[in-house]
Amino acid sequence: MVLGKVKSIHYLRGIAALMVVFYHLKATLNDVYAQKDLGDMLFNSGAFGVDLFFIISGFIICYSTERKESFMPLKYLLRRFFRIYPLLFVSLIVTYLFISNQGGLSFLLRSAIPLNTNYDAGSPFFGYNLLGPAWTLSYEIAFYALFLLSFVLSHRFRWLICSGLILLFVLGVQYYYTGGVTLFAYNSNNFATGTIWHAPLTFLSSPLFINFIYGLVAYKLILLIQSITLSERIKRTLTLFSLFVFLISSLVILSVQVYGHGPLLWGAWCFALVVSALIFEMNNELRDIKPLSFLGDVSYSLYLTHAILIEIFRKNPEVFTLFNNQKGFSQVIYLVTLSLFVAYFVHHLIEKPFISVGKMLISKIGTKRNHKHEKTKLEGALGTDQ
Repeated sequence: MVLGKVKSIHYLRGIAALMVVFYHLKATLNDVYAQKDLGDMLFNSGAFGVDLFFIISGFIICYSTERKESFMPLKYLLRRFFRIYPLLFVSLIVTYLFISNQGGLSFLLRSAIPLNTNYDAGSPFFGYNLLGPAWTLSYEIAFYALFLLSFVLSHRFRWLICSGLILLFVLGVQYYYTGGVTLFAYNSNNFATGTIWHAPLTFLSSPLFINFIYGLVAYKLILLIQSITLSERIKRTLTLFSLFVFLISSLVILSVQVYGHGPLLWGAWCFALVVSALIFEMNNELRDIKPLSFLGDVSYSLYLTHAILIEIFRKNPEVFTLFNNQKGFSQVIYLVTLSLFVAYFVHHLIEKPFISVGKMLISKIGTKRNHKHEKTKLEGALGTDQ
């Protein structure tokens, strides 16, 4: 099976990154116009992009490992490392040198693992990271590790094993220590305090991990639907229903009818977004929309670098002579444009070259063996970039 891009997922990933940028610019619009909290009104829901990222990660990681390979664990580790870490390292160093050197070199190294700042501070942020947006990468890396263990145990049931491991930590740890369970991502749980197990158990019990399960379930759900022979009438009905669900989910999120990270809030509605988008793409060929394709391409670069740019702007407004005295929408447009410009160059100068290095190393690891794997109707309809 040849893996390519799932356009709907690629577009959603770009939108998620852009919405996070708008969220971090909401203060730029506050106290400028007659509506004093205009920034909060327009952009407060933008942080939902984090939950959407996690669900997309669950789907992509499961689908991109559909083909069983020789030396698969090593190749998987190389792909993940060169996809995540080079840009993270560069972004952290720039942040440390030009924005904040609090905590010294040890704090920089801790953030590069990446570990969050304080596991006593409560879920889901745990004190964030030296680089603000990188607090989410701690969840990503932990999920990658659990998924690696899962497909080593069973490639066929990797999605189910990984889901079980996440639930074991999230529900099992909570119940063992407290006799109860919460699925609310915002909590002050602290487990095994004073021991070496405190940080990992407290972190892995965060309900935010369940968002990854949503992505894994989306993957299996799409495979299930693809395996069923549907009449054209039912396909048309599914298409209309998927559009309706996508529209309602978008309105609920953007109109702040729900607010907050986690499986019971943004996570649930982002799951509906992802599944409805996938069902629509399954039955309809999506056009190549260049602006959305561009956003998808630079999404990771945009997500990590925009916070650096915004902080530099706020700390050194004299450097940005064109708009340092401007307020409101003009400043938002300026910073978004500049963030996209920086993300484009970072994507081409750092992200893509290191991904190519990873692919080159992978190509040198043994020879691919032919493995039998389940044939699904997903072939040719969906795919993902590595």
